[in-house]
Amino acid sequence: MSNTPRPTRSEQREQARAVARELRDKRAKGDQRKKLLKTVAIAVGGVAVVAGIIGGVIFAMSAPNDKAENANKVPANVTDRGGVIIGKGLKVVDEAKANATNHIVIYQDYQCPICQIFESPNSSQIKTWVKSGLAAVEFHPISFLDGSSLNSYSSRANNAALCVANSQPEKFFDANSALYANQPQENTAGPSDSEIKTTLSDSGVEINAEMNTCIDQKRYAKFIENRTTEALSKPAVTGTEVPGGTPHILVNGTLYDFKETEDLTNPARFAQFFENNKK
Repeated sequence: MSNTPRPTRSEQREQARAVARELRDKRAKGDQRKKLLKTVAIAVGGVAVVAGIIGGVIFAMSAPNDKAENANKVPANVTDRGGVIIGKGLKVVDEAKANATNHIVIYQDYQCPICQIFESPNSSQIKTWVKSGLAAVEFHPISFLDGSSLNSYSSRANNAALCVANSQPEKFFDANSALYANQPQENTAGPSDSEIKTTLSDSGVEINAEMNTCIDQKRYAKFIENRTTEALSKPAVTGTEVPGGTPHILVNGTLYDFKETEDLTNPARFAQFFENNKK
């Protein structure tokens, strides 16, 4: 093993940002998913320290008349703790069915660069496992990184994803990947609501009257706020540790303890971890 000191959390975040920028540059040049990034050490711990950040989850972007109406809105096809569980055939399944097969759990934030670094190379193989019934994946979209966006992309993207889960759950997996493919760089203005709708439409979601209203009203703002606070204060679903940031990934209750960039970018490494912890 190297005697090089582990990077500090600040250095880890800067490395993650640099890697995410490189990925976006490669996509812009038409080199999507062919090469991901050069060696950059990223220690376990997630993209950000939770303390002092949770307050950024609240996004008061709804029209005043919508706030009271949406205060208790809960999306369909979502668990009590905010998870969207996708199983065989890319259809929503319940926790019992997820636990009966190989159960992958992913806590994520759509503004999180490390989440994107993992999602981009690993989404295809996870989709194959889920579609065939080999596994079920439980996505937990949370929003604590609005402060890293000039227009609250984290919570707006999360709301849009939950709108998909509510009315078109069979489209959720592809919509989830599409939102990451269009992730804005940190500390910039992310896609507008209209642009998010275009992204979802391109992934196969029908942007009908229900979807328009759900996205425009930020219908699940309070639900997102509550689930984010809960996610960052309670042990993860199937796990024993409280997520300290995102991504927080488990396979059948075992934490994927990534320690270097290739653990995230090389799908063979996650496939081996999945195999080692498979039922």
